[in-house]
Amino acid sequence: MKWKIITDTGSSIREIENLPENVSFDIIPLILHLDNKDYVDTPDLDTEELVNEMSKASKSSSACPAPGVYAEKFKGAENVICFTISSEISGSYNSAELGRSIALEENPEANIYIFNSKSAGSEMDLLVWKALELVEAGESFQNIVDGLYDYHQHTYVGYMLKSIENLVKNGRVNKVVGSLVGLLNIHVMGIRSEKGTIEMSNRARGEKRALNTFMNDIIENGFNGKILEISHVNNETLAEKFANKMKEKFPNTNVRIRPTSGLCSFYAEDGGLIVGYERN
Repeated sequence: MKWKIITDTGSSIREIENLPENVSFDIIPLILHLDNKDYVDTPDLDTEELVNEMSKASKSSSACPAPGVYAEKFKGAENVICFTISSEISGSYNSAELGRSIALEENPEANIYIFNSKSAGSEMDLLVWKALELVEAGESFQNIVDGLYDYHQHTYVGYMLKSIENLVKNGRVNKVVGSLVGLLNIHVMGIRSEKGTIEMSNRARGEKRALNTFMNDIIENGFNGKILEISHVNNETLAEKFANKMKEKFPNTNVRIRPTSGLCSFYAEDGGLIVGYERN
């Protein structure tokens, strides 16, 4: 029986190597608008160029794919699990649900589930890896859906950002909070709310203090010491510093580091970190 694991580019995973023969992985790109130029968030997108152009743009926004794009990707497998960025910050989930309806009209026997991650970035990455683990274990479609929901109760995400200009411009965070960032080398820490919005949780001046604050936030939010999924916006050095700091306290932690997708680069902005983790 063939499986498809699909995610929009709220996740930063671009490919998965050594998949079983009956499993495929695919991404559905969102579109980023900078002034009069569009960037499609495909794996070959140059995020450094994107971030550079963002700093010059007078207008910027993002757009989700049309339902037909989802419907086309859902073809060719009996079982499909599709992850989307939080429905509170994007129309991707609703578009995917409409795409599901279109796909089921053509193939009513298919199992297609749209999973609203209520998140963005590295927490979505954790969910993708868990879906693959459950598929490889031979679980049924319904058991996988149930297992993902259970797992999601024990995952979380943290953000450490040097700028939140695009989040403010696009109505994702409060303008008053946004005015503080970027001044006097202030970094902002954020989390997702249970509803799926982005909430600012802390701030610190200077990189060293910010890393310590970010680490303490993650520990206080129940990190269980097992997995850290770290994505970064053109700042692998900072990602490694944070990983090493966490491993000093939790030596057995499994750490994965990757660059952010174009969408996450767009919102986390240059130098930002997104950290997904399991918690108690």
